[in-house]
Amino acid sequence: MVIGNDSMARVIPFPKSRQPSRPKRHRASLNVNREGSVRKINGKVWVDFCYMGERVRESSELAWNEKNAKAVRQQLNRITVAIKNGSFIFAHVFPKSQKARYFTEKERALSDKEEISDKGHLNPNQVLFKDYVWTWYDLLKNSGRVSGRTLLGYKAYINLYLAPFFGEMSFESLDIGSFERFISWARKQRYRKRPICNATINKCFVPLKTICKSAAVQYGWGETYNPFFGFKKLPEGDPLEKIFPFSFEEQRMLLAELPDHWKPYFQFALSSGLRQGELIALKPEDIDWSRELLHIRRAMTFDENGKRIEGGTKNRYSRRTIKLIPAMLEGLIAQKRIHDQLQCRYFFCAPSGNPINTSYLRQRVWISALERAGVTLRAMKQTRHTFATLALSCGENPLWIARVMGHRNTEMLIKVYSKYVENVCGSADGSLLNSAFQGNSGKQKEASVKTL
Repeated sequence: MVIGNDSMARVIPFPKSRQPSRPKRHRASLNVNREGSVRKINGKVWVDFCYMGERVRESSELAWNEKNAKAVRQQLNRITVAIKNGSFIFAHVFPKSQKARYFTEKERALSDKEEISDKGHLNPNQVLFKDYVWTWYDLLKNSGRVSGRTLLGYKAYINLYLAPFFGEMSFESLDIGSFERFISWARKQRYRKRPICNATINKCFVPLKTICKSAAVQYGWGETYNPFFGFKKLPEGDPLEKIFPFSFEEQRMLLAELPDHWKPYFQFALSSGLRQGELIALKPEDIDWSRELLHIRRAMTFDENGKRIEGGTKNRYSRRTIKLIPAMLEGLIAQKRIHDQLQCRYFFCAPSGNPINTSYLRQRVWISALERAGVTLRAMKQTRHTFATLALSCGENPLWIARVMGHRNTEMLIKVYSKYVENVCGSADGSLLNSAFQGNSGKQKEASVKTL
């Protein structure tokens, strides 16, 4: 088996096979987080990897044992590096392979194509991140595949983190090592005078992965270009820690401290579980008072420049009709009196009649009321978590809860909320189920006695 480097091909012979006195089992970690794999086939060590978009399986002719498997694994790592830097020549490494001539012709055809190309072939080491990132952004923007709010988020990640760190790097320089250095650098950054958390750093890698894939397609680097191979995102902690619902007593205390104008808004938010964008985008015509129905048709969101706009719901499942229960109607009826007096465009509005400014609502109304009530500070989205957890605690059907909240199915409820909430009408030790079985067993025994 032979492998070439950038300057010339050189032969790297496999070590001679040494059969151990006692066969050892191959460790499972041999192929973990590595490209390609080393396999045992018919007692021999084989390599299995991808080259020019095709799967390649070749034998090393060495007998299978742990020492030989490790040596072949090291050779395969060198093959992977050679493929990425464009120095790999199949026939030099596998001269006896039946596919040697086949791949030689493909390599020659690819070389001829690059020479004919007007643009020329740009390798990963020839393309800087800063020269492609905004090309990718414009392509994504013009595709219409993502919302303006998503574009706004991506633009922020690029300007604040990705471009400052990766801007002068070539795509060849992007690998696990550079990602770890980026993480170390990002932890030292401050946003709004706060260090950024693991969740924010992970979100930076979302557009970065897409950018790398898009560049690989654009410049024809193929599937072999994968800088994220073996990379794992940072832990973000228990998602249940983000759920901090209000008890009924805390709700009472909060509502008592809210200005009269804002009480109906938060009363309805706590009883309906609507998203904030859905709440502030509600219009009078969305409420069918005679049939007690609420139609969720839109949401307030942002465009790519951060301007607040009226847009669609989060997804098609969020476009829904809710049958209003009395607790929900109570808040809406109270708000109707305010709306009829102000005659504002949106059903919920500021005291001036203008659309709600969420920053003002959070800082001047929400936080102030929590502080006066002596209730632990938390984000306004906890009104949605409160609805979900209390509804589950009261034994409501998860399907109904999911429909009200605009989820596709109950998967989110099961994943996020079920481990957090213990049904207040149930038990935590299976005693109710046991009682049901025992009760049924007692009835069966009584029936048996009557039969006798």
